[in-house]
Amino acid sequence: MPYPFDPEEPLSDPSASDAAARAWDERRELLTGWRDFSREVVTRLGELSRWNPPETLLENPSHGLMHMSMICSSGDLSMYEMIGYQPFDLFLTTYCAEYMFSDVGGAWVLDEDPGSSTFGRFLIGEYDTDRPEATVDVYAAVAAFLEEPEGRDLEKLLESLQESMDAPVGVQDTSYP
Repeated sequence: MPYPFDPEEPLSDPSASDAAARAWDERRELLTGWRDFSREVVTRLGELSRWNPPETLLENPSHGLMHMSMICSSGDLSMYEMIGYQPFDLFLTTYCAEYMFSDVGGAWVLDEDPGSSTFGRFLIGEYDTDRPEATVDVYAAVAAFLEEPEGRDLEKLLESLQESMDAPVGVQDTSYP
């Protein structure tokens, strides 16, 4: 599945042309599939992390925090990609999203505002009943995080996402329940 949240794949305003309207309709139809695919990626991460059953990581994303933190702190992610964590930005994006859904709430949403810089991309939303339009661009946060040098701190990334969601800040590591 393509990265429906990637800024390198922007969508045009659907009112601009019939082709743009068709592309927009296709993106809308992808949302349900993307939600399922995101869960499948985190389940695959559970397999790679050797959770038994692998769905454990999906049900309790905080159980994988130590494992993911160790990988993220590495300067060279290519060795992890060689053993199956490929593409790593996809694994990390879906992991962080599922962590936030578990911790704060919400779901994947499609930005439908043509005036928004994230128009047509999948974001974290539906987490604040007082601000139903509130969204967080988890992919942008992950991409910036992965540009940092060796020693990246996954807990800081997760806390920045919590802060962006106006949620209490603090990561729970339940790697060893």
